[in-house]
Parts: sequence; C-alpha cells; structure tokens
Amino acid sequence: MEDIVLKADLDETTCLYISPIDRQTYEEHVLDDNLGGDRGYFVLRSRRTGFQRLEILAKVPTLEAAADLFDMIVAARKMAAIN
Repeated sequence: MEDIVLKADLDETTCLYISPIDRQTYEEHVLDDNLGGDRGYFVLRSRRTGFQRLEILAKVPTLEAAADLFDMIVAARKMAAIN
C-alpha cells in the first residue's frame, strides 16, 4: 500500500484502511479489473487470523468520499459493540 490515509482497528483481528494502492498491489488483489484501475482511494480490510489477508472492499474517487465511507463503517461497528 502507498501512504495510508486512515486506519481503524475494528476488533482484535480486523483493521480497516483507506489508502491509494500501487499498480502491483492492485493487480495482486483484483482478479477482474472491474474497479476501473488503480487510481483513487480504496477501502481495505486486513485480518490477522493465521496469515494476514488484505481485501479490497470498495473504491471511491475522492479522499472526501473515502473519509465519509470510513466514518460510516467505524461508527456502525462502534454502535454494534455498544449494543
């Protein structure tokens, strides 16, 4: 991953990131180029169970949109933990 813009630990084994990614990482994690290329910001999830696995959950065109999506996911996880 290139420079990580946002990061949050969702639980003991799961981390959420917002970051641009380089072409090599994109090609390693996207089987069909159905996301329109490696430009933009990616919502990524990393799980630390057994071996570390990186998943691309979504792609957004701007940092502002990425931050909004990130905030929604983190807030929902916090609310779920409270209830």
